[in-house]
Amino acid sequence: MNRRTLLKAISISWLLPLSSLGKTPDDEVKVLFPVTFRDRKRWKKVFLRIRSAINLWGVRAEIEVVAYDEGIFLLDRFESGEFEERISNLMIYGIEFKACQVAMNVFGVEREALYEGVEVVKSGFEYHILKVKEGYIPIYL
Repeated sequence: MNRRTLLKAISISWLLPLSSLGKTPDDEVKVLFPVTFRDRKRWKKVFLRIRSAINLWGVRAEIEVVAYDEGIFLLDRFESGEFEERISNLMIYGIEFKACQVAMNVFGVEREALYEGVEVVKSGFEYHILKVKEGYIPIYL
């Protein structure tokens, strides 16, 4: 297989998941990133994937991040301060961040500890399910 054929196969392969969902890069898309883990490397991957979605769909994408279970620490300024600039920049692009009230209670995260602009939802898991029912595509990392 020559290089051109390989590159063509790779470039087409990323469209397969989109076409199987009936989506193309020109369509509007709703994407949900559920964050349920307390792993900085995986948090960085979430930001990378969000950037990729912005690059692919631009303003045609509705992107939300919902943090629940141990993922609540992503939105805790005192736990994840190194990500403050990334989160605030993504909010400028219209990315919404949601924090689970149940997880905040379980892990002792105060509302004042959340980044400015983060919305608190009653249950992150419930919110996740409702968004899927609304047509959001969950991206699990």
